[in-house]
Amino acid sequence: MKHPIVIALGAGLAVLLVAFLFPLLHMGRGAPPAPAATEQQLPWQAEARPDGTLAVFGLALGRDTLADAQARFGDNLQTALVARLGEAGVLEALVDPFSAGFVSGRLVLSFDVPASTLLRWREQSSKSEPMEGGVRRFGLPADALPEARAARIAGLSFVPAVKLGEADVRQRFGAPAQTVEQSDGSRVLLYPERGLSVAVAASATSRGVLQYVAPRDFESRLRAPLAASAVAR
Repeated sequence: MKHPIVIALGAGLAVLLVAFLFPLLHMGRGAPPAPAATEQQLPWQAEARPDGTLAVFGLALGRDTLADAQARFGDNLQTALVARLGEAGVLEALVDPFSAGFVSGRLVLSFDVPASTLLRWREQSSKSEPMEGGVRRFGLPADALPEARAARIAGLSFVPAVKLGEADVRQRFGAPAQTVEQSDGSRVLLYPERGLSVAVAASATSRGVLQYVAPRDFESRLRAPLAASAVAR
C-alpha cells in the first residue's frame, strides 16, 4: 500500500492547470504585508513549535484533531475514507476551494487512524463512489463519527490553483535542505526544519503541491516514503 502522503503527492501533480487572478508570482518579497486577519493563513506562514508540532492554516499538525479541523472550517470540510481495492485506505478531509490568503487552491488533511479501524469503517460504510486512479471514496458510518473526530491530524497537502514555480518556492522558503528529482521530471524540495516538502511539476499543464507535517514526523511521513517510492521505480 502506498503511503497516503505519496498518494496525495501524485494527485496534486496530476491536476490540470486552472487560471486564477492571483498567480504565485505575487508571493514575491515585494508583496504588501498580509492583514492581521490572515495570520497563519498564507502558505509560507507555517511556524515550527518547540514541541515538534507545526502551526499552519490555523491548525497545529501533530496535536489538533478532526474535531479541531471541523471547528476551523465548519461545513466547508468534507470528510471521507479514501482507499483502493484491498487497502485499508486513509481518513481524509477536503476543503475545496480553500483560500490561503490571496493564494487559492485545494486543501487535503490526513489523519492518524489504525488500519484495523479504517477497515472496520470501510466495511460499515453504506455508500462509496469512484475517484481517479482506481481509488474509491467511502462515506463514514454515523456511529464512526465520534471516534473519527478524535483522530489526530497527521499532515495536510495544499494544491495551489496555479502552477507553482521553483523560483517562487525558493524566494519564500529559501534554499531546500535537499532536492529530489522524480522520474516524470518534477522536483521535490525538502525543508525538514519546516516540516515541508514542495513538489514542483515539470509540465506546464500540471500543478505542484505543498505538503506539511509536524517537523518531528518529517523523516517518517515525508522523506522515508519519498525514498521508498524512488527505490520502487
